[in-house]
Amino acid sequence: MLHKRRFARELFRRVGVASLVAVAAMLVAAPVTHAAIMEVGFQVNIASKEAVLENPNDSAVRMFAAWDSPYQRIADRNMPFVEVRNLGGSTANLTEFRMTIGDTNFNFSNEFFGSFALLGDSTAGVDLSGAITSSGDELVVTLGNGGLAPGEVVRFRIDLAVDAGVSGMFPHPDFRTVLFDMNDMDGNGISDNASVSALFTDPDDSSMTLVATSELIDFSVNGPQAQYFNQFIRPYSVMEGIDTFSAQGLAQNSVVPEPSTAGLAVGGLMMAFAAVRRRRFRIGAA
Repeated sequence: MLHKRRFARELFRRVGVASLVAVAAMLVAAPVTHAAIMEVGFQVNIASKEAVLENPNDSAVRMFAAWDSPYQRIADRNMPFVEVRNLGGSTANLTEFRMTIGDTNFNFSNEFFGSFALLGDSTAGVDLSGAITSSGDELVVTLGNGGLAPGEVVRFRIDLAVDAGVSGMFPHPDFRTVLFDMNDMDGNGISDNASVSALFTDPDDSSMTLVATSELIDFSVNGPQAQYFNQFIRPYSVMEGIDTFSAQGLAQNSVVPEPSTAGLAVGGLMMAFAAVRRRRFRIGAA
């Protein structure tokens, strides 16, 4: 009887060692992986005044900004401010933003600022650089130092110009007739409107990215600000309101992430302990 008990203990010990060796082999072979980017989102806001974007709910700021000269408003609408926000629910950093010109009779210019994207004073600490593709019909804004974390925002200014060789256009076009057509003035719908996109990057693994996209619609504009654009200059006695135009892009990853090393380790240990328990039970029964 004593001999049988020694045999059972020795068999249990060997089975347990073999199971742990198998788990160790799984850990060595398992690749180190990160969780996939599961959900991201961004919001873009465009307005002629940076202060309005910075203080969207302050009616006093909006009222003060509206008391400008007609020619100042023409300049501001030709060189509007763009605000890009990484939504708080995103699971990655926003590292690149793109915008198409919409109406291809125009382009993104660096003639006035010396830059295709001039960083706003309200987000002065952001690392930002601008470039163009497609002969000036697409703006590419790169955000350095890891980009915008969830909840963070950047504001910058752009300049719009008429394409070389295109005649009959107002030389300082209003962004509301270039990036979209307020009140669908041309009757073409959104076919010639700007599209926007944002590239999100996992801060722990730069090879993992996800892109969210959106399009600008033909926004409804009411009040005096709908009557004055491009060469139509308002009288000094008239005050125009300041509108903000927004779009939002969301994306979800449909790829199921690979199991991580830690997950394989836990699974392997559970398998090993289960095997040991089954063998122990069988030995005890015997």
